[in-house]
Amino acid sequence: MSQPAKQSSGTLRPPISIKPIEDVEPFYMYDHDGYHPLNIGSPIGDRYRVVDKLGHGSYSTVWLARDKQLQRLVTVKVCTGEESRRESESKMLSLLAAIPLEADGDPALGRDMMPSLLDTFQVQGPNGTHTCLVTAAASGSLSRSKRNSVSAPLDLHVARAIAAQLVLAVAYLHGNGIIHGDLHLGNILLKASRGFELLSDEELRERWGEPEEEQVETDDDKPVLDAVGIPSLATLPAFFGKNSDELSLSDAAILLADFGTSFCPSQETRFTFPTAPHCRPPEDRFEPEQPRSFPSEIWTLACSIWAVIGQRSLFETYFCSNDRTTAQQVEALGRLPPEWWARWENRSKYFTEDGQLLRNRRVASLDAEFDSAIQNGRKELGQEMVSVDEKGAFMTMIRPMLEYRPEKRCTVNEVLQSEWMTKWAMPDFKRMRKELAAKKEV
Repeated sequence: MSQPAKQSSGTLRPPISIKPIEDVEPFYMYDHDGYHPLNIGSPIGDRYRVVDKLGHGSYSTVWLARDKQLQRLVTVKVCTGEESRRESESKMLSLLAAIPLEADGDPALGRDMMPSLLDTFQVQGPNGTHTCLVTAAASGSLSRSKRNSVSAPLDLHVARAIAAQLVLAVAYLHGNGIIHGDLHLGNILLKASRGFELLSDEELRERWGEPEEEQVETDDDKPVLDAVGIPSLATLPAFFGKNSDELSLSDAAILLADFGTSFCPSQETRFTFPTAPHCRPPEDRFEPEQPRSFPSEIWTLACSIWAVIGQRSLFETYFCSNDRTTAQQVEALGRLPPEWWARWENRSKYFTEDGQLLRNRRVASLDAEFDSAIQNGRKELGQEMVSVDEKGAFMTMIRPMLEYRPEKRCTVNEVLQSEWMTKWAMPDFKRMRKELAAKKEV
């Protein structure tokens, strides 16, 4: 369904209804205080030039750009005008950069998964003033890597190493009083391969092809050519990494991205957790009056770990209503706490009053979901499966992370100390670091 893309404030033109393009940012956001229009080759300030597009979020578009001063590739996030006034992400990245190296006891671990802010500046455009954040070039998101391989799970050793890094990253943040606020596979970036940032435009095109662009059109099939503040060509996001079924341990180093919704609960009170619906903790629905804190992120961390290890997410990701999400949670984890259960008006569509699935629905449990999402795909593809001992340790770790009541959930430090982390995940993480160190010596 198309939505009207408004002209910038101050014009007398009527809104334009533009056809949506899959994987491209919504065009109605090209408005006053919205996105800044860019295309391949566009300058971003005086120092950077757009080479390709990496993606978009609710508050930004993200570009692979060339730093003309240092002649290397970087990532430039161009924030909406609204986000630029808040400066949420730039403040958080600056806060991360100011954390003393000795703050977490082992700066080489969790700190390694944090993005480094290389430059920040503002640009003026037809839709307002936009803050630009420059970080190191990355190859793309883990979500895109998995999607490109259709259905193949990650190699088990790679999955463990990535999960370990994710836990270490969250432990680093929580240890410094910070909640990321939007954990999911789309915000886990795979670090670029060695030498990627030094590639010329020609070398980049030779290996990954030309940028993909599509003509922006109105609902009546007319090209958008002269609309103020709206690009005439839409750039589809590129991916410069390997598909998930091709990743080895030396490809598994990650960066945590998108700190636009991050906050410090000791300094700021928030009552929502605006992450992806399939990762959103149940208290967001049933305790909207309670401030969010670290336990809410433990839930999203559990969902993210599950998606890393498994062939698919624990809960459905597409076109899933609040009721269907809650139903999936009950299927996997059991009946909600009594007051939540009573507050859920549509529970009778899915369950009997004592919490049993209706007859026309499949029988499910967390154990059944483990076999379906994690084991079956590996078995079908002849991949290494999770052993009985490892499954037991994994489930022992994940269940306390998915307690309904936030106050009953484990902490990230307890996750770090779990048997699964110490016996399976961390050893593969350490092997990954050794392989990366060996590559640097070559």
